[in-house]
This record gives sequence, structure tokens and C-alpha cells, in this order.
Amino acid sequence: MGEADVLSYERFVSVDGTVAHVYERYADSAAAVRHLRTFKRKCNERFVGMVDRERFTVFGVTSDELKGMLNGFGPTYLDPFGGFSR
Repeated sequence: MGEADVLSYERFVSVDGTVAHVYERYADSAAAVRHLRTFKRKCNERFVGMVDRERFTVFGVTSDELKGMLNGFGPTYLDPFGGFSR
């Protein structure tokens, strides 16, 4: 999608095509909010018709605004607990 502050946007699918995983990573909650607004306007209707969401996990510190947008999807929120990334 070429959005600013989207660090990673990848899709994976099982060999039999029955399981898909979408991995998204943003610079911060504000970037995720901007993405969700764009996605809703451009792609949401088509995407919802293609998948049955079974799990939704959000990693990192999440703003109240972003949680307000995501809570309807029943996400699991996981806060940072050490580690490192490159």
C-alpha cells in the first residue's frame, strides 16, 4: 500500500489454501490508525468477504484510539516484555 510508517505488511497462506496469516508492523499506534482508516475506505468490504478471522493478536504498546478501532474484532493485546529486534 506504500503508506508512511508501515514497516512491514506481509501475507502468508498454507499450501492447501485454507489458512492465511497477515503480518503488519507499524512505527507506532498513530501509523496503525492511519492505515486502518485507509484500509477501511479502500479495501475493507472486499477483505471481509474473503476471510473468516479466527484470531487477532496485537503486539506492543497500543494507544486508546487504536484499541477503540480494534476492540470490535476481539483482539488479544500483548505488551512488550523484554527482548530485542534488529
